[in-house]
This record gives sequence, C-alpha cells and structure tokens, in this order.
Amino acid sequence: MNRLGLKISCFLVSVLIWIQVASTADIEQTTYLPLRVAGLSEGLTVTGSEHLPPEVKVRVTGSKLMLLTHQYFNRYIGEVRVNLANFADSTFSYQLNRSDISTDMNNADIQGVSILRLTIDHEVSRLLAVTLDLTGELPQGMDFVTAPGSSPDSVLVTGPSRYFTEDMSVHSEEVNLGRITGNTDQVLKLEVPGEFLELAETEVQAAFRVGKLEDRTLANIPVIGLVDAGRPDVGISPPVADVMVRGVADSVRALTEDRISVIVPVDNLSEGVFVLTGQVVHPDWLTLIRLDPPQFQVIVGNPPILRNGSDVPVDEEDQGE
Repeated sequence: MNRLGLKISCFLVSVLIWIQVASTADIEQTTYLPLRVAGLSEGLTVTGSEHLPPEVKVRVTGSKLMLLTHQYFNRYIGEVRVNLANFADSTFSYQLNRSDISTDMNNADIQGVSILRLTIDHEVSRLLAVTLDLTGELPQGMDFVTAPGSSPDSVLVTGPSRYFTEDMSVHSEEVNLGRITGNTDQVLKLEVPGEFLELAETEVQAAFRVGKLEDRTLANIPVIGLVDAGRPDVGISPPVADVMVRGVADSVRALTEDRISVIVPVDNLSEGVFVLTGQVVHPDWLTLIRLDPPQFQVIVGNPPILRNGSDVPVDEEDQGE
C-alpha cells in the first residue's frame, strides 16, 4: 500500500513539473485560428462567399501548454479578424496579413492560402409558402375531404438576397399518399431551399382529411344558355339534364342542386338551329362522371323552320304549290 502511495505521489509530482515546464517554455508551431468577419454595416452579410474558410492556418510562438490546450480542448488563443467596415456590397479579393491576426501569442503569421474571395450582399428575410411534397395516390375509393395543408402554411427564411428566387417555396419531406387510409396529422421536416439560407422553423404539422368516394346523380338540373347582352333570344331542348358526380360520401350526400349548373355557351352565334355540348359547373371537390344528355339543340332567334331534307322554308313550299 505504501508503494502504491509512493507511485501516485511521484506521478503527481512529475505532472506538476511537466505543467510548469510546458507553461514557461515557448515553442513555434502551426495551428488553426477561427476566421471572424467584423465591421459590416447592418443588413449586410458575407455568407455564401466563394472562399470563406472557417479557420485560417497560422504559425505562432507561445507556451507549449497553451498550444496543447488549444489543439485538444479548443482553448481560445486568438482569431483572424477581417475588418470590412469600409466595404459596401460587392465581390472582391481580400489579402490576409499579419495585422489581421488577433492573439496573445508571439510572432504570428499567416500560412498557406491567404487570399479570400468575398461577396458582400444584403441579408433579407422573406416569408415563403410551405409546399407539401406529395407522391403516389390515395388508396382506391378514397379522396380528400379538404385539400392537404400545413400549419404554419409559411415560414420565415433568412439569407443573402441573391439566393432567393421569385417563385421559391419551402418543401416538406416526402409524404406517400398510398399509406394514408384515414384522417391523420403528421409532423414533417422542412427542407432548406438553399445552402446559405436559414429557416426560422424546421418542422410543420400537416393535416390530411380523407373519406370514401360515392357517386350521386342529380336529376332535372335546368340548362342555361349563356348569351351576350343584346343578342337574340335562345331556346334549348331539352331544358333539363341529369348530372352524375363523384366525391367524398358525406359531402356528396349533403350536396344541394343549387351547387350544380348546366350551361350552354352560345357566344356570338347568328340566328339558326345548332347542336352544342353542355358544360357542368360544380365545386372543385367534385368529379364530373356524366352529363345526360351531353348535347342540346339550341335555337337562336326565330330562324325559318325547314322540312326534313329540304333547304326551302315551309312557307315558301306552300306558296309554290
């Protein structure tokens, strides 16, 4: 036991002696100091510059103990500070020199690459819409009750102005619709729209509301002819039609006839008899399955009535007889 205590005492004494020697003996060594940019006017940034390393290689002279604690324990011994107080927004080259080194060590000098390629740009913040990245399709017979949405539906993005585009949005992680079989809420990670941009929020909550599809036929919907003001009167035959639509069951069952319209655009047709295709106006959440009949006879104004297979009006034929 006494020998063990003696060994520990000798070890502690040797460590103390080593620390004393290391703290007083100066050595010359290459190390890396963090690069800091100072003096920029408010609203300006150098983020995204072509060559802006986080650290700069320097040669310094100082105590061995300080250099070791810096190397292995990240002890602060100084930094390379670039003062851009007199620079405006532009792109330029900056030559590092000894005066940019701020340290208590001795004989500090820049080593290796010493030229920085900097771009000073305006730092802006923009509220960008969130786009849900949806792939695949919902299981057969299912549809959305409401369009998928996220909360929040937009996030604040900050960065150099040159990295923003006119139609930029923030995309979510991918969601496979084929795996959604009922109402669900999911927390989705957001993807940064650019390497040098930062998101104020990194996640959104997405709501998916789905239901089973059902078909429904609405009978005897009035057919309306769309005619410009001042044009001749229009007659349509037949005057009503049946409309079959498909949508989420609960919504389709609650659908009223006033939400559906059948129209026939007459435009600027001259007086006469025409056969035109009808169009169905319906809510976006519905899918049109069938319009019966699909076409309608349209009589514009008061055209002469012709006998079958004849180009002569009925009144003229009677006079000839």
